[in-house]
Amino acid sequence: MRRLFPKEKEIMELLWSAGHSCLISDILKMNPSLSRNTVAKVLVHLEKKGYIEVESFRQSTTRTGRAYIPTVSREEYEEQGVLIQALSENGSIASSTLSYFSTLLRSDYVDDDLLEKLETMIQDYKSRED
Repeated sequence: MRRLFPKEKEIMELLWSAGHSCLISDILKMNPSLSRNTVAKVLVHLEKKGYIEVESFRQSTTRTGRAYIPTVSREEYEEQGVLIQALSENGSIASSTLSYFSTLLRSDYVDDDLLEKLETMIQDYKSRED
């Protein structure tokens, strides 16, 4: 995932808080200070970055439009930020990765499936070294 620019993050916050797919008009209702052109342009960028996707096409009061939904949760984005911050402060990929996993393991997002996948990745890596 790539970092979000401030306007991208602002619109992502609106999408995350909505809890459902949103048309451009829905976003504008949540924050009337945004311009339609800005929102449209930012949504294109967010889709290219993989943060959102078109869930459906819906009718608004004046037109049919794309309804966007986040593909990345707020928590996943914040966890990414922890890793990026650790890298910038530390400079060492290995220690930053360990710091990231330490944060991840303290969160509610770790389940047995994730742990099994991590163990499998580590075992596969070790077997390649032999």
